[in-house]
Amino acid sequence: MPAVEERIGISTHFLPATHGESIFDAIRMVHDAGFAGFEIVPTLDQAQLGPPCNSANVGIDLFEANDAEIDRLSQALSVFKWVTIHAPHLDWNLASINRHLLRLTWEYYDKCVEFAIRLKALAVTFHPGGAGRGQLAGRPTVGERNVEFAQRAIEKARPHGLAIGYEVGSFDALKYVCDRVPGWGINFDIGHARMAVSDDDGYFRFLDAFQGRVAEVHHNGVNSYWGAYMEHQPPHLNNLLDFPGTYGRLKESGYPGPIICEIQGHDIAQVIRHCQESKDMICGLWNGTLAMPNRWYEG
Repeated sequence: MPAVEERIGISTHFLPATHGESIFDAIRMVHDAGFAGFEIVPTLDQAQLGPPCNSANVGIDLFEANDAEIDRLSQALSVFKWVTIHAPHLDWNLASINRHLLRLTWEYYDKCVEFAIRLKALAVTFHPGGAGRGQLAGRPTVGERNVEFAQRAIEKARPHGLAIGYEVGSFDALKYVCDRVPGWGINFDIGHARMAVSDDDGYFRFLDAFQGRVAEVHHNGVNSYWGAYMEHQPPHLNNLLDFPGTYGRLKESGYPGPIICEIQGHDIAQVIRHCQESKDMICGLWNGTLAMPNRWYEG
């Protein structure tokens, strides 16, 4: 198993093109900062932070990119030890009751699997579909749609040894698919998992139930305040997640895969600084060189 330092990367999901950066600029900046891995959310149409309006995250559009563009990206990514792919999710829905949106989502997500195979990625993960308004009687349920796509996608991924799964949300929804699709896994987003439950016992239930089926980990902090949550926070703002317990359990379970930082920042440079803080914390916890008396990191 590679050292944990070699298994930490950054996702384009929180790399905003605030100053007009391209995905190639982001690759250079993340590599120069010493990160071993890079996760691509293949879209040009997702954004988080503004103002006056949100800055799109760096990326690539798989409906528009040609072979030469993908080859150029593949060459640029060769500076990393590994790559993962995370399908875009804003305004996409694997279980949509709109048959046109459903078809487009499945087509694009098929391309995400093919993209991952082409890049020899370690993992590809998706957000499961959700309920829409006006469900018609007799149509497949959300759970059935998610199972149907998982069966389709894993057939493409299996011959290539590509880890694949749905990102954590509802425990029951994930279990429904994993119980029905052999080899299907989860993306253990620690922020999503903690916000989906009421206490630490419920949170660690994800690791207990899906041990050996974690395709990748998404790392971020969660700040609880005034009865609400803000996720994708740097570790010094976290006050909800049990970081020592999380990485202790992952290490004890023998988890060998990637840990992807998804942390907000006003521009790529700030995101990288927040991710470096997280990398230092994760490595310290994993290697037993850091003791954390609180749920926030004081490095």
